[in-house]
Amino acid sequence: MLAESDLRAELVNACRVLYACGAAGDGLGGHLSARLGERILIKPRPVSWWKLTPEHLIVLDFDGKRVDQPGEPSGVKEWPIHACIYAARPDVNCVFHAHPASSTLLAALGITVEPLDQDCAALTDRLAVLDNGAVSIATPALGDEVARTLGSLSTLLIKNHGCVVAGESVAEVCVAAHKLERVAETMLRAAQLAKLPLLSPEEKAAILAARKGVEASSMNQERWRMLQDYYLDRAHD
Repeated sequence: MLAESDLRAELVNACRVLYACGAAGDGLGGHLSARLGERILIKPRPVSWWKLTPEHLIVLDFDGKRVDQPGEPSGVKEWPIHACIYAARPDVNCVFHAHPASSTLLAALGITVEPLDQDCAALTDRLAVLDNGAVSIATPALGDEVARTLGSLSTLLIKNHGCVVAGESVAEVCVAAHKLERVAETMLRAAQLAKLPLLSPEEKAAILAARKGVEASSMNQERWRMLQDYYLDRAHD
């Protein structure tokens, strides 16, 4: 388990990568968090994804109240997403929520992911969708609905709203969030070129069977290193 100072540094790097690669959308909303024992270390909304520092991160309890500065507002309206997923999933140590353009449009149009490439195959039949009228997840009841819909999966689309990604580590979540937005872009392009679905049930089953077991945690670590190499050194004003 990382020390809090190391976890803060890792979350800052992750926020910068998620923004630079487009997974955090326009950067005007959303949040990334990590489990800190029975508390939540999280990026507050008013702080830039790119110019965030470790000191900007705040600590909440599972009731959404600030622990680091008791009585101060958190600036995280949708804290129940994080608290309810952590409460329901002991295996989850990192949660991401944002409004990336392609993922949000994918869910709004009701497009189902097909295994058109390797990344699409990884999310085929493994992408939960919640239609809650696009309301903000600002109450424990709504957070519980998110956690129930996510179930044992790692990726959820909230129709007309955005996405949620949960995982065992910050690296896993960042790789999955990047992959989700690329997959959404692929499916949206496919929808422009041909009528969906593109694959027959037999073709889909054959591809998924061939790909079974390919995605490994070591591959996630490799992708995470590459994402940092590609995006952390980019100049942002």
